[in-house]
Amino acid sequence: MERWSDRVAIVTGVSSGIGRAITVALLKSGMVVVGIARREDLLKKLSEEVDSYRGKFYYKSFDIRNEKHITECIQWTVTTCGSIDVLINNAGVYDETKLVDESMDHGKMIMETNYLAGCIFTKEVINEMKLKGIDDGHIININSVAGHYRAEPIKALIHNASKHCITLTTDSIRRMLVNEGSKIKITSLSPGVTIKESTEQQLKSIPDMTYLETEDIANAVLYILGTPPNVQVCELTIRSIGETMY
Repeated sequence: MERWSDRVAIVTGVSSGIGRAITVALLKSGMVVVGIARREDLLKKLSEEVDSYRGKFYYKSFDIRNEKHITECIQWTVTTCGSIDVLINNAGVYDETKLVDESMDHGKMIMETNYLAGCIFTKEVINEMKLKGIDDGHIININSVAGHYRAEPIKALIHNASKHCITLTTDSIRRMLVNEGSKIKITSLSPGVTIKESTEQQLKSIPDMTYLETEDIANAVLYILGTPPNVQVCELTIRSIGETMY
């Protein structure tokens, strides 16, 4: 991770859970992190907690479903920090609504949050990397095992569909970058069941349930970023020992 010291990462969904753990890990590794989330009070609290770490933390509070705010954030990051070397699309929502109960507005919210916002971030960051001549940048999409299997039972249908979109799009962008002769890397990271703010109480109430910790996902991100220039982790799926989900 030494080659990433003082380089700039944007991480979305950093106010809690996986995004927070990734942010802490990158800051401990000496990176400059621009953290994105909606809850400004939690962003401020995180900023205070990581003040003594090797890296430097900035934050922006906005809803990632607003494309104008995404482009403004990208420009602010380049102006303030000089470049964008890493993008981690982590922000997302989990939802178990069955298709028979789904509405257009609710389905749009899931797709825009889990998938389309990450597409816009990725497009803008790749363009900035090209403008700055950064040919060793890395984009990591936090996916899910749900992005590789059918929903069973048939619930969380739109959620799982949004994750399948990430799987397809990540590899499509990888091929696009290869065709362009670019050495920018892109990775889909698919965790299994992970204990976090929104799932802790539910998971701990299920007998014999095994799960990952958010730090496990952060360690996977460090592994991916730590690979040598000639190695690209296209897809990394990690589960806890004994997990039976999907």
